Amino acid sequence: MGLRELKATRTRRQIVDVALDLFIEQGYDATTMEQIAERAEVGSTTLYRYFPSKDLLILDGFTRSMDLGARLRERPAEEPLNVALGAAIHESFADFAIDDGRLAAVRRIVDNAPVPRARLWDLVARSQSDLESAIADRVRRPAGDLLVAMTAHLTFAVYQIAAETWWAGDHQASPTGVVDDLLHTLNTLDLVIPTPPPRQRP
Repeated sequence: MGLRELKATRTRRQIVDVALDLFIEQGYDATTMEQIAERAEVGSTTLYRYFPSKDLLILDGFTRSMDLGARLRERPAEEPLNVALGAAIHESFADFAIDDGRLAAVRRIVDNAPVPRARLWDLVARSQSDLESAIADRVRRPAGDLLVAMTAHLTFAVYQIAAETWWAGDHQASPTGVVDDLLHTLNTLDLVIPTPPPRQRP
């Protein structure tokens, strides 16, 4: 990473850290972009260049953790798809593992703030679409292929179940431990796939 990229990363991290502190201290609606810029010691132009809107700031951690498509593209090309997808989910939860304790508080704020909550669902849809594209490229099938779509949906379902499992606990458990336990359990199940009714003879 060059000096410019390193400085940009530090500035972005500083802005997010300050914003999360303010959101937790005084709430999402009461926190303004001007307050964030002032406490982060950056100009408003710089703030808006990194984060055009306040909801993108509070969702930054979720955005990074849900980037399963990008994580899949970084896996070795020769790695089996199921192994690569498991690794991608594990790595996404590793981001939660280095969280400094604010994740649970931020999640509560998002759940009770309509704007970021709605944006979060939009983020899920876009992330799943990108994962579908990454899977299609890897298996050399079209993005609309049923196998590709079902694999992407199932992968995101695993991600969401693991996230909800961690969230429903005491938040002291290792996020990577939660997702790895779930992945091991899934591989012991005889998953049921809906079947069509018998064809009627004319």
